Amino acid sequence: METLQTIETKIDKLIEQNKKAIEMTEAELVKASQAISDAQAKLVQAQEEINSEKYVEAKSDLWTAERTKEFHEGRLKELVTTPIISYDEYHATVKEIYRLADEQQNTFFTPAVAKLLEIVKLGDESAKEVGKVNEIFRKLEKDISKNNEDYKRDKNGGWFRGPFSSLSYSPRNALHGYQDDLKEIAESFKKGQGYPPSPLQLSPLLTNRKMRYIECPYLLVRLI
Repeated sequence: METLQTIETKIDKLIEQNKKAIEMTEAELVKASQAISDAQAKLVQAQEEINSEKYVEAKSDLWTAERTKEFHEGRLKELVTTPIISYDEYHATVKEIYRLADEQQNTFFTPAVAKLLEIVKLGDESAKEVGKVNEIFRKLEKDISKNNEDYKRDKNGGWFRGPFSSLSYSPRNALHGYQDDLKEIAESFKKGQGYPPSPLQLSPLLTNRKMRYIECPYLLVRLI
């Protein structure tokens, strides 16, 4: 069964084979260049000695060395510039990588949903605790202060909140205020869409918060 790991292993193997072939060809080029230098030296020596046999032999060696170098230069160019696999195999591999990567990303949805629901649960507890605080305020205001209007004013006579207002607690950072958005994201993940709601759908999250968003194929990144 093909996996991203087996595909990468095959790719790495092909790259390594190509690298070794290039190194071997470069080594052969060095040998061929040296053979050319040696043949040229023999050619000069044969001319100085006026030795036709050595001259012909050196000339033959030079021709062979030059053709050998020419061969390895062509081989090196091919190894460096020619694709290692065919066009069809390349695009089949690309398609398979996309398919396997999508399957892999889908496996993150289940734990992501679980974590989101954990946060939703914490939000429920957050809302419950806010309710308890407001019950304390209700007792304090109704049963302890007996709704005395003087208690609703500061010492200079100004209203704290107004004559008809009651004590209440609205947390500056309320986790339960994110409930609907988190549930929507969790539902989106459950459906395997992989795309969180757009910034416009997250309008409650944007209230009184300066945020910027970067949208990627599988991710919505928030930058504070």
